[in-house]
Amino acid sequence: MKRTLKTLMMTILILSTFLTTVMAMDVWEIRFSGEVSPSQAQWLEDAYTEAENNQADAVYLIIDTLGGRVDSALEMSRTISSMDTVVLVDGGAISAGALMALSGSEMYMTNGSTIGGAEPQVSGERADEKTVSVWSAELASQAEKNGRDPLIARAMADDSIVIEGLVEEGKLLTLTAEEALKNGMTDGLYRSDLDLQLDKGFNIIGSSGKTTLNFVTDFLTSAAISTILLMIGIAGILIELFTPGFGIPGGIGIGALALYFGGGMLAGISGWEAALLFIIGLALLLVEVFIIPGFGIAGVLGLAALFGSIFLSTPDPATAIRSLVIAIIGAAILIFIVFRFTPGRRVFSRLILNMEETPEKGYVAAKPGLKDLMGRTGIAKTTLRPAGTAEFNEVLVDVVTSGEFIREGSRLVVTNVEGMRVIVKEVKGVEVSADSEHI
Repeated sequence: MKRTLKTLMMTILILSTFLTTVMAMDVWEIRFSGEVSPSQAQWLEDAYTEAENNQADAVYLIIDTLGGRVDSALEMSRTISSMDTVVLVDGGAISAGALMALSGSEMYMTNGSTIGGAEPQVSGERADEKTVSVWSAELASQAEKNGRDPLIARAMADDSIVIEGLVEEGKLLTLTAEEALKNGMTDGLYRSDLDLQLDKGFNIIGSSGKTTLNFVTDFLTSAAISTILLMIGIAGILIELFTPGFGIPGGIGIGALALYFGGGMLAGISGWEAALLFIIGLALLLVEVFIIPGFGIAGVLGLAALFGSIFLSTPDPATAIRSLVIAIIGAAILIFIVFRFTPGRRVFSRLILNMEETPEKGYVAAKPGLKDLMGRTGIAKTTLRPAGTAEFNEVLVDVVTSGEFIREGSRLVVTNVEGMRVIVKEVKGVEVSADSEHI
């Protein structure tokens, strides 16, 4: 009897193992964390393509994000909905991340996770009513499609919605894992992603990881970094336009803008047309700096091309305008700081002739009345190459030689006065100190 029972148990165990193996779901693992951004949306789409090419039954998507861009979240939602997806919220699915989580055909949470707080904002302020309405409807649609309460989903984005016992007017809804389970917004709770894998019998056939290039792209295209790069680029170009020659500010500006556009191209946000327009604009500005003096048509067209390339490198005009406004204000502040408060001001001042020859310093301009200087002797107060300054009877006067070089401290004689020019020559064989009394 015992032997028969033991054989039966072994048979059941073998059969159970066999059935688990046969019924195991081949899944492709994707771990998403960080900001919801255009580069992340492109990466997620590539990861789903990889899962499909490897004939996975479903995608196992682990999410931990505080949110990000609405447009990127909408793209990610479409990607997630394109294939059976088991979502696990392991940490947070906040703001734009809530839509990603609700887009999964199954959605689970680990203990201590949260979901919600999905109000769309512009520059830290609540978006307009139309945007809020469209966004909350999208949340409700994804929730309803996957068997969850659409009103609760709407309350995550719209603080005007009241749900008795859950959220009051004027408050956005954010649910803990336990609250989400109680209100039917998640299909179950687990201690970890490993517990979910074992419980579901997942057979993970592969995963999509991020390369160093992906991380660099995410960094360059993040909202804060891309705006800072744009600000530095604009400031560097403008500083270069208003100072002679070409130097460090222009190099830094070009480098920052190259990173800005390069990040957009790597992320798939923009194409070569944006970079080409940027190069054309930069070329026109260089023509303005090196070939055409002043600031004219080439400079205007160059700036227009640069701004146009920025519009092409952003997902929508509103984002472009917002980024430009912030970057221009920041650039103006940066330029003011550079010229007013930092050591850089002294560096730039070397490029500009800014010495003032004021009467307070003893300088007087040559005038017709200086004809009386004819034949007088004085001292070269500066080296004459061939122009410089001389002292006559304790009065400093701008003078010029006939082309010869005269050292500071040499004795001079006025040979001619032509309108605004006082012409001098050296009295050979006599040299006096620059600060000695005139004889």
